[in-house]
Amino acid sequence: MTQSVQEDSLLLDAKLIATLGAGPPLIRDKPPPEPSRIKPTQSYRSVFMSDMHLGTRASRADLILDFLENHNAETVYLVGDIVDNWHPLSSNWKPEHHQVLQRFFDLPRAGTRVVYVPGNHDDFFRNYAGTSFGGIEIKMDVVHQAADGRRYLVTHGDICDVFSLRAPLLARIGSLIERIAMAVDVAQRHVWRQFGQPEWCWIERVINRTNAVIRKYDRFEERLAHLAQSGGYDGIICGHFHQPALHNDFGTTYANCGDWSGSNTAIVEDFGGGLDLVRVYEPPACEPITATDYEKEGVLPLAV
Repeated sequence: MTQSVQEDSLLLDAKLIATLGAGPPLIRDKPPPEPSRIKPTQSYRSVFMSDMHLGTRASRADLILDFLENHNAETVYLVGDIVDNWHPLSSNWKPEHHQVLQRFFDLPRAGTRVVYVPGNHDDFFRNYAGTSFGGIEIKMDVVHQAADGRRYLVTHGDICDVFSLRAPLLARIGSLIERIAMAVDVAQRHVWRQFGQPEWCWIERVINRTNAVIRKYDRFEERLAHLAQSGGYDGIICGHFHQPALHNDFGTTYANCGDWSGSNTAIVEDFGGGLDLVRVYEPPACEPITATDYEKEGVLPLAV
């Protein structure tokens, strides 16, 4: 990143920080979203959410608000890439995006602990690690102790992304290409809906297949699981790769929160210490490429 781009990004993010505490009346007075017609209000000991990418067209702020309306927790962990500052925010920033941020600032006032672990798309906020902003604790990473005594390392996950570490410029270009593709996908779906025609899903399928191939050969999950093991933890809770998961395939618990631009998932901890993978259900416009457990509405328990 050049010096001028860095300065522009810092200026943009500084303005964003200055306005987070109090949104304009138009946003603050907007009525909250309707409660989910499917999921009742549920309470958890902890909730882990990541990769919201607020400020991009793909971000499903409406589903995030729906999830927060119907799921309460004593502690909420924001596991990185909450705001996407890799590209200018203004063109894609919506009132719903500000509502999500305002909701997070409201949680500490209601007695909920909120811990923010910035990711690579919101790495500007890593400059504030170790501080608290509006009642939200900002940390590079954090160790979460579950109700059953198990200890989990909570980190965004880009620390184990070889592609991002060795070729950061290519990673940014890839992110830009994916955002453009997602924008085209959103536009073409809107057009087909206007004409009452079935939506095409080929762009989404190409993105999903590409991510699946990268995930298979990058060994991202395995490296993160080994990172947890080397630190003496019982597992790791992360985000970054937009692939929700919850398993013990590598000898320790690997939990990926997923994202809020496709899978719309979160990791939750019940009051007994068990982890589950939950999703805000939305009827798919197309058939999924492959059937997976998290595509089903409801809760996917972890068998540990």
